[in-house]
Amino acid sequence: MTEADYDLLPDDLRKLIEVIDGNIIRCQSGSPEHSDVARRLANHLEAAKPAEPCTRVSTDVDVHFTRRRNRDGAFSFRRPNVTVYRCVERGTKLTTNDALLVVEVVSPGSGYTDTVDKLAEYAYEGIPVYLVVHLDARLYVKMIHEYRLDWATRVYRLVDTHQEAVVLESPFPATVLFSQLDG
Repeated sequence: MTEADYDLLPDDLRKLIEVIDGNIIRCQSGSPEHSDVARRLANHLEAAKPAEPCTRVSTDVDVHFTRRRNRDGAFSFRRPNVTVYRCVERGTKLTTNDALLVVEVVSPGSGYTDTVDKLAEYAYEGIPVYLVVHLDARLYVKMIHEYRLDWATRVYRLVDTHQEAVVLESPFPATVLFSQLDG
């Protein structure tokens, strides 16, 4: 699939897929608890972000790959559950060059993709911080792995396994208790 083909799809169909190297990947919707955790985390990050430099926090927005595209010319994007990014002009497509932090909430069917595929893809694209939220069997936040990019190797390093609260330094200071995410 090309980017032009993707742009022609109806919105309801676009929300069901991601594209890697021109190949369509069907995305399953998460549980209501999965969605709630992502939304609540985004709300807390939104409340914690400083006025300057200008940043935005969005949920389920397409993040277009730039480095991978330059390498092979194929269209690729992912739709992280939460993205913190530098402000871009209204109507501009968000790219990995703009992303400062991405979050994936692991669903029963997304464990490998979130912890292996996306870990490698986001690192290769140069996104500085990647959070992986793990839910327990009852769909409460169990732990959050925080990865930071090693710029020399373009590989993520696990810097913290948060339990009971996620305490971030980058892209800005933020503390969120797990109880605030679980509702």
